[in-house]
Amino acid sequence: MNVRGLRVLIPFAISAGLLYLVYRTVQSEASQLTGGQLWDQLRAALAAARWQLLPVAVGLYFVGVWLRSVRWGLLLPAHAVRTTTLFRALIVGFTVNNVLPFRAGEVARAYLLAQWCRIPYGATVASLLVERVLDGLSLAVLLLVALTLPLPLPPPAYLLLVGVLAAAGFLASAGVLALAAWRASAVTAVASFVARRLPPRFGVRVESIATSFASSLSLVHSPDRLARLLGLSLLAWCFELGVFFVLLVSFGLPASYPLALLVGSAANFATLVPSSPGYAGTFDGVVIKVLSDAAGVGAVPALAYDIAVHYFTLYLPVVVVGTLVLWLSHMSFGQITHAPERPTAAVAGSERRAA
Repeated sequence: MNVRGLRVLIPFAISAGLLYLVYRTVQSEASQLTGGQLWDQLRAALAAARWQLLPVAVGLYFVGVWLRSVRWGLLLPAHAVRTTTLFRALIVGFTVNNVLPFRAGEVARAYLLAQWCRIPYGATVASLLVERVLDGLSLAVLLLVALTLPLPLPPPAYLLLVGVLAAAGFLASAGVLALAAWRASAVTAVASFVARRLPPRFGVRVESIATSFASSLSLVHSPDRLARLLGLSLLAWCFELGVFFVLLVSFGLPASYPLALLVGSAANFATLVPSSPGYAGTFDGVVIKVLSDAAGVGAVPALAYDIAVHYFTLYLPVVVVGTLVLWLSHMSFGQITHAPERPTAAVAGSERRAA
């Protein structure tokens, strides 16, 4: 099997392996506790939930996404883009990540901003890198804060290790981006060196993206903008992790907001592990594990809770809304996940206000 084949196989293998472990764990506990059938117990746990709270959870999630769209606008200081446009692109990006492998949603977001707003690819890439660092730092902060607050059970030590390592890793990434911003000429010089060794068509593309990338990182020179970005990041994630709290209430589990922060932060960090589209297995396994270790929740109710959070709140509504946005925009998934072969006005740097 070639390298490309392995790249496709490994994420799906990881997801399949983790889903199997989840199934075995839940099946074993279901048999030991009551001797009953897993699916009967799972149906009972799902039926006992207060499903009228599901719209509240979905609403909290979309409020968080809206705040992240506002933050994205601050990450594109040289371009006047409406928040509604950024919200649409963000939802489509999440939808693509849910249905296609290799985090193709980031490619889709860059493509949509180039098509809708004439924003250079390099500027979008820079914004996405800073966005990723802000998300990681925010989740690490919320996880570490949750560990200092009262929880149903003493938190396991591995969560502290995850929080510290994540904070250190994303702080290091922030330092690299700051260095690139202060030494933008080095970024363009490296890009020019690489471009000279590529065919002209690709060399022009590399230099253009590097130039817009370097210029877009200038936002790190503004402490006021950085403070607003971090504040918006924390607020957005507080809303999105509120989903976990609302559904804890819905399923009659320990209704603790610190527990929701702990479970939600850990589950989102799990999505960094290569997996199939929609983060199957990685997200699910961590939700069930943390609920068990930090709150003593059984595997069957934890699985029912995970299904409601992952698939009924964070997956299906996003895919429905994102697909609707694509349909209204007369675009396909294949179209938005493949950059055009030639530099366009979008790549060259022209821009206009979003319609």
